Amino acid sequence: MPSFQDSTLICVGIGAAITFVISLACIRWVAPLGWTDHPDPRKQHRAPTALTAGLALWILLTGLLALGKCPLPIDRVEWAAVHGMALMGFLDDRLNLRSRYKAICGLGIALLLAVDMAPELSQLTTRIHFLGLSLPDHPLVTVTLLTLWFWSIPQAYNLIDGLNGLSMGYSLLLLSLFGLVLGHAPSGGFLFGGVMAVLLLNYPKARHFLGDCGSLMLGTLFAVLTAKAFAVANANLMLWVFAYPAVDVTLVVSVRKWKRVPLGHADRSHLHHFLVDRLGSQRAWLVPLVLLSLAALPMSRALSFPGHNATSLLGLAALVFLALTAFRDRVDPAKVAVPLRPLKDLEQASGPNQVA
Repeated sequence: MPSFQDSTLICVGIGAAITFVISLACIRWVAPLGWTDHPDPRKQHRAPTALTAGLALWILLTGLLALGKCPLPIDRVEWAAVHGMALMGFLDDRLNLRSRYKAICGLGIALLLAVDMAPELSQLTTRIHFLGLSLPDHPLVTVTLLTLWFWSIPQAYNLIDGLNGLSMGYSLLLLSLFGLVLGHAPSGGFLFGGVMAVLLLNYPKARHFLGDCGSLMLGTLFAVLTAKAFAVANANLMLWVFAYPAVDVTLVVSVRKWKRVPLGHADRSHLHHFLVDRLGSQRAWLVPLVLLSLAALPMSRALSFPGHNATSLLGLAALVFLALTAFRDRVDPAKVAVPLRPLKDLEQASGPNQVA
């Protein structure tokens, strides 16, 4: 009789194989219909690239749910929210929806999730302590905090999706953590295998990108799983698990505020942009490995092994130090920053496609 480990590996392999085939089909037949990402001066890929990795994962997840092979502790309302965000992202990848409409839609879905999960997580506010104070234990406080969580995490996850292999590698870290904390293999291994498959087609050279469909869907899924895993037992762990996106978003907002540019203005102020500019495009493949290693350290706060608290503090300190260095680099007017290359230079450049 197969062991638990053997069964999990089989599920991972099946999920990877199915998603790989779906991905190739999407690249071949869906991307030409308009689901592509085109080069511009802020990016370094030189040719239109499919925005279909998220669609492939969405199809896999939908199939797993239909077959009853996705044993995650998520109810129908929460699944509806995950699929709603996936649909919004899918349309945005094709139609480039206005940011205002996406924010309003995302806020509505976040409020739906908060109202649905508030009774289950009624002890949330009694578990958060800041400077020795506890937040009041009231449903309005719980719903407000959960709404903020379910709105911000998908957006933060979407923002780190700017470098080949980074957001997908972060997904594998989160799925592994949930498998350990929740006590079962993530989605029976199928979803884990699916993310591995799209990662192989994205890193180091991208044949397709996750797109808003994938990043908003996965961000919402992970926000729900994190709340279920940690909110009641120790809500502070939710912030430790998402320390890397939180630091990165703080850096981006700080740089844009300092420069007095709109928050929705696209630039190169993310941690991955800073490291790519420092290392050079030919060594950009190293950047995801560095950032994922740093991102994994704060997550160790949620595990139980000797020195896990010190390890998580070290990781957070490293991320903050890197962010402060990047902030100084991006706002210093006396320092010549790495310029954005014109589109014609991108088309003529040589070397592997590494950065989205």
